[in-house]
Amino acid sequence: MEKRIEWADIARGIGIMLVVFAHALVPKLREAHTGVEFVWIFIYNFHMPLFFFVSGWLFEKGLKRYADRGKFIAGKARLLMLPYLVFSLFAYAVIFVSMKIPMLASVLSGGGYDSPTVKDMVLGILFYSGHVDQHLWFVYSLFIVFTLNILLGRVMKSKITLVVLLALYVSKAFVTYPAILDYTAADLVFFSLARVMCSDGRNAVLKKPLHIIAAAVVFVTANVIYSHFYVSGMPQGAVKAVLYVTRYVCSAAGIVTVCSVSDILAKTKIKPFFTTLGSYSYDIYLMHAPFLVSGLMGILLAYSPLPPALCVGAVTVLGLAIPYVLSRFIIRKIPPLSLILLGAKRK
Repeated sequence: MEKRIEWADIARGIGIMLVVFAHALVPKLREAHTGVEFVWIFIYNFHMPLFFFVSGWLFEKGLKRYADRGKFIAGKARLLMLPYLVFSLFAYAVIFVSMKIPMLASVLSGGGYDSPTVKDMVLGILFYSGHVDQHLWFVYSLFIVFTLNILLGRVMKSKITLVVLLALYVSKAFVTYPAILDYTAADLVFFSLARVMCSDGRNAVLKKPLHIIAAAVVFVTANVIYSHFYVSGMPQGAVKAVLYVTRYVCSAAGIVTVCSVSDILAKTKIKPFFTTLGSYSYDIYLMHAPFLVSGLMGILLAYSPLPPALCVGAVTVLGLAIPYVLSRFIIRKIPPLSLILLGAKRK
């Protein structure tokens, strides 16, 4: 078995913490506080690109093992699309039942939910169009990205393709692509960026402190610029395209910063905490939303006297801890359950 790449595990640990925290910043909070919306988009500008970058890096590192393309795609379908289907059906069932309970229906309606029909469910799951579980796009899009990269191996890691994918990313300033493709159009470039860097022998980790600081300054500066316009009002035309380029720069610099900091953390005593989170990041991602984090936040904001900041902190901790405990001590211990919920074969 190949040795795990420590900075990649730690980066995913940092990433999943940001994911859960950002999902705790529900629309009701963001609409009431501009600062909360700023923090939310600041995180969204780079945390999911980080996951696609790490996935692309690991894909390129293990490419020699993927000679059988059909087997690879089937494996990813099991790992990604089986849980996608299971959690989608679960989400639709819970929403349907909850809309029949007045107290829960009030919370859901406040979050923009309606009672779904069978047609809504089928179209939502097939195309990710109006899907009730708004975090499962990552799983679906990652499967598409993996499939394209295994079928078009060399093409997808060429520098020319990288430029084309960047143009596709920027085009989202003006074009909304259909269904799940609207997400994938923004995701491909980060996966391919990792492949290009890895195949060229470049390191995703900066070693010199000044280089890390420089990357962090670029990341924060570009992020603040884009986030400011996102919150205050996004301009149109060429300026919007420039802002999308700025967002890409922010994402790329943020990825390098997080990976470099992760490499530093790999040499500290807190390394086990982040590597554990990283190794369970997929499990946590699947299980934390929408009900455990966003749903619980909605209930607390509607019926609890606790300060919103305390609610966000508590829900973030629970959103990380409960899926981890369930997965480690129950789901991963029961092979059929692990297969159905995580797409993983375990003996």
